[in-house]
This record gives sequence, structure tokens and C-alpha cells, in this order.
Amino acid sequence: MRDAIELEWEGIPSVPIIHEAVRGSAESMAKLSGVPDYPFVIAGYPYIPTGIWSDDEVRTLAKQVAPGVMSLLTRGT
Repeated sequence: MRDAIELEWEGIPSVPIIHEAVRGSAESMAKLSGVPDYPFVIAGYPYIPTGIWSDDEVRTLAKQVAPGVMSLLTRGT
């Protein structure tokens, strides 16, 4: 979350993909960074929070989150 926020501060459009298990931490980081409503995309279960996924799981997850990422990257344009 913080990396995406800092990239945005530098003018680089960014969208964090956050696992549901750490959603609260991501929201807290956004608040601490002064952007409490910073948007992000959720990756949930059955994907485990550690991000150790098979190639097939990565492809499936990418297809699931891509629309949300694209929507946030193109907001306001």
C-alpha cells in the first residue's frame, strides 16, 4: 500500500492489490499516509495471503483483478 501511495505522490498512477487477510493493515497505512480513501483491489481466498501461488493461480487471479486495476488506473481520465 505505502509503495503505491508514494508512487502516486511522484505522479505515477498505481493500484495496490491487497489480500483480504491484510485489508485492515492496508487501510491503516492509507490513513497514516494521509489518504484514508486511497482505493485498492482485493485478492481474496482461495488465494493464500503469502502470495505463494502456482502459475495457474496467478493467471486466474490476474484475470479476476485486472478489471478493477484498469478501472482505478483510468479513473478521472
